[in-house]
Amino acid sequence: MRQSRKAKRYDDSVLPGEFGGFQEFQERSNADGTLLQGQMRRNGENVEVAQLSLERHSPRKQSFAKLRSKAEGLAEQVTYLRERLEVVDHDRRGMYIQLRSLPPYKDDTQIQYNEISIGRNKVVVKRIAFFRKEEVKQQVPLRLSEGQLSRLLADLGDLV
Repeated sequence: MRQSRKAKRYDDSVLPGEFGGFQEFQERSNADGTLLQGQMRRNGENVEVAQLSLERHSPRKQSFAKLRSKAEGLAEQVTYLRERLEVVDHDRRGMYIQLRSLPPYKDDTQIQYNEISIGRNKVVVKRIAFFRKEEVKQQVPLRLSEGQLSRLLADLGDLV
């Protein structure tokens, strides 16, 4: 997925998370060719997601205006995560849009936010934490209920 220069610099500064005990999964839908992959750990009725990506190769070209419209619709539709989402970065030529939690979760030690990166054929979902004392950004698990995960997957499927 092509990203803007700003997003590339930002992604380079995010350390990978420590996801020991997470199970990798990959599912392909034969109906529409959608590939769902990521890492997750079940904890009772809740699910922790390290990273989630959904990819579908479509033969038809998509305009940036339509992609932006879909991203803004997703931001309005996904109200069940901890924080509200907003578009924070985009790249017209690279067909890339990034959504983040605004305002993010904050406490005395860290700032956490959800991040959804949308490309022409792929969507990636992560949760990032900025630890104030160490001044580092690191990927952390996104905690969801089974219902929230199902709803998120359906909303992302509608997007791609």
